Amino acid sequence: MQVKKRIAITISFSFSIRYIIRTGLLEQIKTFAEPVICIFWNQEDLIKELQDKGFEVHLIAESVKSNEYANLRYKLDYWFRYFELKSYSKNFEPRYLEKFKPLKKVIKNRLREYFNVFKLYIPGYLFQLQSLEKKLLQTDTNYNEMIDLVQRLHIDAVFSVTPFHTQEDVFLRAAKASNKKMITSILSFDNIVKRGWIPVNYDCYMVWNKYNDAELRRIYTEAIIQNDANITIVGAPQFDFYKKEEYLLSREAWLQLVGLPITDRKIILYAGGPVSLFPQEPQFLQHIVEALENGLIKGNPIILFRCHPIDTIERWKKVILSSEYVYFDLSWTGNSKLTYANITDQDIMKLCSTLHFTDIHVNVASTMTIDGSAYHKPQICPAYDELYPNELHALAGFYTQEHYSYTTKTGGITLAKNRKELIYCINDALQHPENYINKCNDVVKEVITFTDGKCTERVLAVLQKEVENIA
Repeated sequence: MQVKKRIAITISFSFSIRYIIRTGLLEQIKTFAEPVICIFWNQEDLIKELQDKGFEVHLIAESVKSNEYANLRYKLDYWFRYFELKSYSKNFEPRYLEKFKPLKKVIKNRLREYFNVFKLYIPGYLFQLQSLEKKLLQTDTNYNEMIDLVQRLHIDAVFSVTPFHTQEDVFLRAAKASNKKMITSILSFDNIVKRGWIPVNYDCYMVWNKYNDAELRRIYTEAIIQNDANITIVGAPQFDFYKKEEYLLSREAWLQLVGLPITDRKIILYAGGPVSLFPQEPQFLQHIVEALENGLIKGNPIILFRCHPIDTIERWKKVILSSEYVYFDLSWTGNSKLTYANITDQDIMKLCSTLHFTDIHVNVASTMTIDGSAYHKPQICPAYDELYPNELHALAGFYTQEHYSYTTKTGGITLAKNRKELIYCINDALQHPENYINKCNDVVKEVITFTDGKCTERVLAVLQKEVENIA
């Protein structure tokens, strides 16, 4: 009887649970390999669930790094952003966020940035940084402990959907140094250009679309060629849920779950963004509420506000003190850390049902635009800012960033350039949704490539092929 290859599967983020476990991917991997679950935080209920199902689970310590090593990686981040990323929108987000910081801090950060970038033009300086990084990796991190751990796990390969996560960084470096086969499936379409340097060269990459394929080849050209790595477009397994009717609750059950009254009134879904990107975003929810209260939106609809998984609902409630038109709903949120939560089947059913039963969707440059398009709902996106109207780095620029631009170019989302346009678009979309959804399929196809609900099967096929090719 042939012994199955052992494949370490890393989980360091809530969304990894949805991708790896809730799609059924993990159960299917058992048919051709022995999964070794490596989780980087103590999610007790999830660990017990997996162990009860017979999976081997290990709680892994997060990467430990000295201040000197962290500072060195900070300098290498400049090298990656300015010399390797080659993205026309690489500076938009950091420049945009400067408007929310004190001027003294902005000047200090800019001077440090320019100084570090200038030094990278000095012959031999980058080589010194890279050499020192390799040295400090072994002396100033828990790298050697991770090498020992990799050996004790007796694994043949590693599969990560978050190769850019600092929590996994040292473990993945140790696995690569131990000559394990390295396989990654990039979790989201924006990760390659927004998440920073991926220090491990992988044998196999899986991505959502042709743009991600091109980004990898552009940014990691040498690594991919030297490693003889392959790249496969597989789509987004987390979108497979949207093709399964069993993930839809009844309307009554869903209304009760999200705390809405039993009603036939139309519902506006406002999907909030994280405070780290949009500290001023509650103004848009306030604009819609004020329009409702003043009778400017017809039909007497209500708003369901869905808080972002890595945001707190309190900042929104401070702006919307009380209103009969707004109902607040939490998404999955961790206790010790917002990104550490067990996403359950119930959570996914609530999300699917929310997208299905709401009538129009409002968000700011969010992945929820693609999720909502999968349900053929009008997508209205604020592209103005009354609180911080800095035209040099305006909010509208988020829709032209490299990773988001092909969504915008489909014409499947409607940008509201001021408050008056936002209210007009909401009114019009509520009354004539057919005028706003003819490009929904284009949005989904452009971003996730496949719309047949079989992306998980594509990932499995690639994984099985890679595992079977291990000597």
